Amino acid sequence: MLDNFIKLIIGDLEEKREYKQMMKKVDALPKDYHYAFKKIQKYMYTVGGPGGNMTIFTDMTMFTDLVDLFETSAADGRQVIDVIGSDVDKFCDEFMSAYLTNSLTSREKLNREIMEKFNQEGRS
Repeated sequence: MLDNFIKLIIGDLEEKREYKQMMKKVDALPKDYHYAFKKIQKYMYTVGGPGGNMTIFTDMTMFTDLVDLFETSAADGRQVIDVIGSDVDKFCDEFMSAYLTNSLTSREKLNREIMEKFNQEGRS
């Protein structure tokens, strides 16, 4: 009971730890990458996912993957503009669309597997 109350008031502490760890990685990025990440993050939160879908923000995976992409690209000596291109909003929209598509695919796969399981058992 107390745990639920604390989670309601403060939020999920594990999620906050993950976010802080991710932001430490962002702070360690080269200045150009750091700036781009913060602007992209703000854009994604402001605009939301494709079709106004905000469910893609329910975990940190998308942003963690973006940080990983930036870390790898910086280590390879690539300029941030070479990674995100000159049409940054298009990059953001496509990046978010990829996560939304993966999320829908996972949902469809789950539904299909369960339906196949129960349809097979129903025939036995």
